Amino acid sequence: MYSVLKIAALSYFLLSFSWLAYGQDVIKLTNGEWPPYMSEGYKHNGLVSHIVVEAFKNEGITVEYGFFPWKRAIKQAELGKEWKGSVGWSKNNEREAIFIYTDPIIELKDVFFHRKDLQFDWKTIDDLKNYKIGASVGYFYGKAFEDAEKSKKIKVSRTSKDENNLKKLAAGKIDLFPATLEVGYELIADKLPEGTKNVLTNHPRPVRTTNYHLIINKKIKDAQKYADAFNSGLKKLKESGKYEQMLSDSIEGKYRP
Repeated sequence: MYSVLKIAALSYFLLSFSWLAYGQDVIKLTNGEWPPYMSEGYKHNGLVSHIVVEAFKNEGITVEYGFFPWKRAIKQAELGKEWKGSVGWSKNNEREAIFIYTDPIIELKDVFFHRKDLQFDWKTIDDLKNYKIGASVGYFYGKAFEDAEKSKKIKVSRTSKDENNLKKLAAGKIDLFPATLEVGYELIADKLPEGTKNVLTNHPRPVRTTNYHLIINKKIKDAQKYADAFNSGLKKLKESGKYEQMLSDSIEGKYRP
């Protein structure tokens, strides 16, 4: 009888320890500045960061973020040593060779921002040939845009930061600037002088629509486990209605510092 009780007690302890260990599982991910979606200074580190945390929490996994410039963020994730992956990346062949892509965290659209006093409409890339277009260094705006830029079909000047392009746009130095819709308006609210905030608007037609994912380095231990856990947790988040509430909170500015 004593042996049976001892075995039962040991089994309970092991099960409890297993649950506790799973509950304390930690994944370390790189992150960067792209408000309102990701930002070290925003509540919950921004909408996308918050979605990732809540999805993993549904599976008993804790997220720890490290914030870096984006080039360093992806490099650290590629090394796969301290950091197991990174948050908020679109798909390309180079990254797909290194990382497992999870289900999309969010779908976003890029649009053309322009001054309100510019009568602007467009349907195809050919409609853009008479405009001075600003763009940000290192950013991909879709194959049609990239091909037209390389072939000089459209006039594009690249600048290091989105906010610099918006300032040039407000000053009339360029005619158009493609940016992710919510990111553009966040920068207009935060970075542009008060007097220029009301001179800009956007065209509703998307330049491109893009899914952004969590990426997990394929070579780390349990890489697929983490990807599967995230996908499962994200599904639960959407089914609970919390995902839609978080999107609404972002639109209402509730993630802002």
